[in-house]
Amino acid sequence: MKKIITIFCFLVIGTSGFAQVDQYSKDVKTCIKSNGTYSYYEGVIEQMYTMLEEQFVAQKVPATVWTDLKKGNSEAMDELSLMIVSAYKAHFTHEDVKNMNKLYATKAGKNMFKTDALTEGDKVFLKEFYQSETGQKIVSSQESMNSSMSDISVIWSGNLYKSVISKLSEKGYDL
Repeated sequence: MKKIITIFCFLVIGTSGFAQVDQYSKDVKTCIKSNGTYSYYEGVIEQMYTMLEEQFVAQKVPATVWTDLKKGNSEAMDELSLMIVSAYKAHFTHEDVKNMNKLYATKAGKNMFKTDALTEGDKVFLKEFYQSETGQKIVSSQESMNSSMSDISVIWSGNLYKSVISKLSEKGYDL
């Protein structure tokens, strides 16, 4: 009977822990979509394909092959998201991420990513946010987060590039 109770407790705790991690990941993904990180890296992928198409122009790779290769973009973005989640976990609690998402959902939060769009009211709102506990964490972790994001970018983009080159090679296209 003790074994059954122990197993039950393990499953309940494990499941709730997984659900929290899963929700944390979803909330970070919402955050990076709202703050422009996600679209930035989608642009990185497009630039990589443009460069590769130029490098492989002599190979006459058909458009259908490029289209097929690009189907892996969502998987690549999911991998990137997981890497970014690990960076966020090192700096921010789930509550912090929720607070960031609340910020990004506001008019001021949306305007902060637009050139010359901040009103005086937006500036006051943002100043208050950055004086909050979450805002202070963002400010104090900026250097460390930038370093982590730089490392993630190098690793992720290198792996993606190698993967696409490998798939092209498997199809008979080499530089």
